[in-house]
Amino acid sequence: MMDIQKIVDGYLKALNITDDIKTLEDVCQLAQAHLKAFCFGNAKILVGETVPIDIESVYNNLVVKRRGGYCFEQNKLMYEVLKAKGFEVGQHLARIVNNEKPRIPLTHRVTLLSYQGDTYVIDVGVGFRSPGVVLKLNAPQPMMSHLGIQYHVFPVDEQRDIYTLQMIQKEEKFNISEFDLIANIDSDFEVSNFYCYMNPETIWRNHLIMSCLGDDAIYSLRDSSYFKIYDTHTEQIEIQEFKQFADIMQNELNAHYTRDELALLFNNYIKGN
Repeated sequence: MMDIQKIVDGYLKALNITDDIKTLEDVCQLAQAHLKAFCFGNAKILVGETVPIDIESVYNNLVVKRRGGYCFEQNKLMYEVLKAKGFEVGQHLARIVNNEKPRIPLTHRVTLLSYQGDTYVIDVGVGFRSPGVVLKLNAPQPMMSHLGIQYHVFPVDEQRDIYTLQMIQKEEKFNISEFDLIANIDSDFEVSNFYCYMNPETIWRNHLIMSCLGDDAIYSLRDSSYFKIYDTHTEQIEIQEFKQFADIMQNELNAHYTRDELALLFNNYIKGN
């Protein structure tokens, strides 16, 4: 098994981070760099790959091969890196709520960070809605992240310590997920991950979903619809040609796939939509 220090070193090298990670500001910078370097997505599921979530497999998939991944991979990597750096972190299952419609199982993962007496949530695995900052629970005001997008974490059930992660963009509020303060064990995530990539009814088996954070925009792909989300407007492009799709995947979403794999994705999820 690969040594965790080699994984941490390789991860930070891929992000061009040379300074040590010690403060909340450092963790925020780490999250932003992560979102820009490693695309979110399920393309590898749609070309027939499995999704192992042990740390070595996650590292090889995201950092070495640049295949992209979803929450069980993205947030696993962030959790293990912060843990290795000496931070007090917990791994937690969460529920994507999408403004409460529809209600789905606990098929999301977040990281909770305890720092100087306060608790913060980190989530680099919720696609184009991922916050690029560390968010304090019960903060009096939303926190600015990127492209004018703010985030807020507040309790929705104080007796059971259930919290909601909310995004605020152009004064519109959107509840992304909810989680509690009870930490989970690795096998909990194995079960949820297996459900996500093996259940034929899940979104991950039926739609191509990819995203990545750029310097001045969020790039987001859902099947044939490609969005460039700027701070002032959103540009929507309908993909028509294979070359157009391949350029987007490789050059804007930073997803590394062979020509044959891209052709399979194009024919099954772009051309037919």
